[in-house]
Amino acid sequence: MLKLYFIRHGETLSNTWHTLQGWSDTPLTANGIMQGKALGKGLADIPFLKAYTSTSERAYDTACYALGKRNLKLIMCRGLKEMNFGTLETKPNSFPGCETYIERVTYDWSSVGGETIDDLTNRMAHTLHEIITLNEDQHGNIMCVSHGLSILAAIRVVNESLYETLLRDETRFGNCCVTVISFENGKFKVEDVNNMTYVEKGLNNEKNYKRSRKLFV
Repeated sequence: MLKLYFIRHGETLSNTWHTLQGWSDTPLTANGIMQGKALGKGLADIPFLKAYTSTSERAYDTACYALGKRNLKLIMCRGLKEMNFGTLETKPNSFPGCETYIERVTYDWSSVGGETIDDLTNRMAHTLHEIITLNEDQHGNIMCVSHGLSILAAIRVVNESLYETLLRDETRFGNCCVTVISFENGKFKVEDVNNMTYVEKGLNNEKNYKRSRKLFV
């Protein structure tokens, strides 16, 4: 069995500005860096065969923190990039006709030179199968650092019903959340969605470490 650990990048400046950030990019904030480092601590006990990352800087930097001290070379993968918002990149993420999460996901971004959710789903389907094909003779865990809507599209590839539920519930993928998709005997399965406990575990370990240091100073 292969397990793909899909990770959304840490908080960025654009996230705090509430602007559209697909193929455009802004750096991680101090909080985003903290999230990435905490995630790395939270994932410390999980062995990874390989680590893939979107070519966006925010994803690459998050992947570096998530890998921690592992001696793995990051594999750049354009297929893991976020949805392309066309000429509306960097513009406010709420405007007439695109004011809710559902509207943002289903908006026809191709009308402004970007991608539709169907385009993104097809891209993620190709990316999923490409990663599996390259690693089909192995068993273990693979890290894939990506983006919120791209991870949602990957879920859609595997489980349309779950995708519809997440969309209807307006489930927002947290920064540095973990979604696990497994592959075994020719079939994909969504094992976990939007899991923030790895970040929380890392933050708690850091607090305990600082607390223990104070006791011995």
